[in-house]
Amino acid sequence: MRHLLPRVGLVEACADPALFGVDLWPRQCDLLATVEAGPRLHVWALGRRSGKTTMAAMVALWDCLLRPELGARVRPGEVRHAVAVATNHRQARLFVQAARSIVERSPLLAELVEQATEDEITFVNGTALSAFPCSSRGARGWPIWTLVMDEAAHFLSETEGPQVAERVFEALVPSTAQFGAAARVIVCSTPFGVGSLFATLFQRAWSGELEDALAQHATTAEMNPTIDPGFLELDRQRDPESFRAEFEAEFLAGGAAFLDPGRIADALADRAELAPGQVVDCVAGLDPAFSSDPFGLAIVGRDPADCRRLVLALAQRWRPPRRRAGSFEERRTIEDAVLDEVAEVCRRYRARAVTDQFAAPAVVSYLRQRGVAVRVEPMTAQAKTQAYVELRARLNTSSLELYEESVLLGELRRLRSRYAAGRASVVSPRAGDSHGDIAQALALAVFEHDRFGPRLIEGDDGEGSFLAGEVVPAGWSAGLDGPMPGYGAVL
Repeated sequence: MRHLLPRVGLVEACADPALFGVDLWPRQCDLLATVEAGPRLHVWALGRRSGKTTMAAMVALWDCLLRPELGARVRPGEVRHAVAVATNHRQARLFVQAARSIVERSPLLAELVEQATEDEITFVNGTALSAFPCSSRGARGWPIWTLVMDEAAHFLSETEGPQVAERVFEALVPSTAQFGAAARVIVCSTPFGVGSLFATLFQRAWSGELEDALAQHATTAEMNPTIDPGFLELDRQRDPESFRAEFEAEFLAGGAAFLDPGRIADALADRAELAPGQVVDCVAGLDPAFSSDPFGLAIVGRDPADCRRLVLALAQRWRPPRRRAGSFEERRTIEDAVLDEVAEVCRRYRARAVTDQFAAPAVVSYLRQRGVAVRVEPMTAQAKTQAYVELRARLNTSSLELYEESVLLGELRRLRSRYAAGRASVVSPRAGDSHGDIAQALALAVFEHDRFGPRLIEGDDGEGSFLAGEVVPAGWSAGLDGPMPGYGAVL
């Protein structure tokens, strides 16, 4: 049949410019050689930028186009599928895109394409390469000879939650049964915690507990020799824990301290709080609360001698009253008194403010009426984690100075990492009346600085009202023109 090419080995096809025409890196060649000759299940724990998706696409194309003997295992007219399940729609389409780019530049394979879309390529020999976001319902019932679970450690479904990885595996692996030992199942990912299906499969395959399975581990540097070692070293210094997971492909357990106590100690300066004028370009991070938790505030500015260096000028909190307010008017009086003091601190330091979503309309309205520019940062789980990651990076690179404030330091030392399938988070355990209130205010202020860069809000000495302007010392970048994004009008 003219639509059938002779059998060609996977590694051989990669090297042949008339077929895949891909120059493999040595470690990629090793992994694909084991897929060609080895067991049915392959579990790859690889660092970022290792070429996982591209390698998986080549395995799928090899099964679709260069293993004609598999056609004898399906009924006449039955379409045989190579399927990839990815973390989301965009990632799934990257798998199809990678396969399509290989096929379209191949003199021998391009003419075998029957139809190509963003989600699927069908071939004239009765095979198809398909991909879809993580769902256990997508390919149930299809004859699948290659199944890829791409970035499986990060699978998370809005409808099925983090359990979707187990459900995909349980639903789709049986679809490979008719191909027996000739089928290939590849579960690949950068590690993410120790409680996921991916971590479990890797450990069981690595220990030899799973028959007909092989686990492979490689760092980014081992997989991809084009990555600059200097870049990797800078990233390691910036955030060692994240580097271990992302680039060294380590499985990290949750519950460990989120911040290195030694880094916190190194960041401490032998001083008390700083007066206004000793720092510039101040941001006030706010963690509002008025009843059960304290209201946290952290003023973070820039070192006048080095705009890249952040300095904690003031950490403060307001405890809620012991007796709950008995009426709406009494509660408003308490809230207004706290916000008056917060506004006065912000005005003294000429600080713009960033607050989380708790009571945001009331907080924003009150502070703006008192001349404080304020922006709301909704602290979703993802945003909260990112803010704390930026704080950790600042500590790790010695670009944040703190001072001896016992409540704040206790909160920073108690922060814990938590990993679950598809997500990571930061946990702030409660201790007495402290629930990480100042630590979150500090993380918000640092996050704000790192998002928008150096900028000053200039004020007058009359009524203390703030003007949307900027002061740019020598050597500083000018920043954005006009008011700060998201801060709205400043009265």
